[in-house]
Amino acid sequence: MIEEIPIFKIGHILMVTIQTDLHDRLAEELQSAILKNLKATGAFAVLIDITALQIVDSFIGRVLSETARMARIMNAKVVLVGMRPAVAMTLLEMGLELTDIDSAMDVESGLEKLGYELRKIDRNEREPKTLDHEEQNHGDD
Repeated sequence: MIEEIPIFKIGHILMVTIQTDLHDRLAEELQSAILKNLKATGAFAVLIDITALQIVDSFIGRVLSETARMARIMNAKVVLVGMRPAVAMTLLEMGLELTDIDSAMDVESGLEKLGYELRKIDRNEREPKTLDHEEQNHGDD
């Protein structure tokens, strides 16, 4: 397991937040860790946040693309979030298209692409009403 990059499960989604520079070996270790976590957790999606990455070279781009293809074989979808404009331009200039990876501007948009939405929970809202014993028996008449 790689310790530099946290992978955690929220619902049915694996969240991967890359907060360090990716070198080739670390990228391959990340790919392996994502796939192992998909199998172990049964998650159906992976959200990879690359907001902190200044550079994505062709090898890293290829590893991310391969990871998405492998995840798809495992019945999971990958969404890449937080790509900087300079990174996107560099990848295009290198001729690398991340066709197997859906992308979004930020985590919230990425979650929406996976069918989730962030919303504030109103703590003052009353608990849902539950049936008391008399109401439960009333339906049996």
